[in-house]
Amino acid sequence: MSESMKSDALSNAEVLDILKEKIGFVGKPSSSVEWRYELNKTGKLVIDGRATLYDIEQAMQITIDLARAFFIPSEPIVDFKVVVGKHEWPRIESTTLPISPAGWANIKAGLTY
Repeated sequence: MSESMKSDALSNAEVLDILKEKIGFVGKPSSSVEWRYELNKTGKLVIDGRATLYDIEQAMQITIDLARAFFIPSEPIVDFKVVVGKHEWPRIESTTLPISPAGWANIKAGLTY
């Protein structure tokens, strides 16, 4: 990662604050936090190796809220993962559906940021 990218990247603490706000967990993890979502499946929050499952509707809403908070279009997401580890940069992994130019125009028109 280049130095200019590092200066614009969110810190672990900033990403944790967003996760806490959007998911609603409390406390300070000792090693790692991970949010996992797959389309039409439950969501999973893993804090220091302990998992909490969220139903499909909750998981979808949390993922949409997180995507928007991280400035990622939320509409074509198939799976989404946010990882915050103690000794590495926070990262987001996302897989989206391929969409047509007209579909992308509709998505962009609906974005609030």
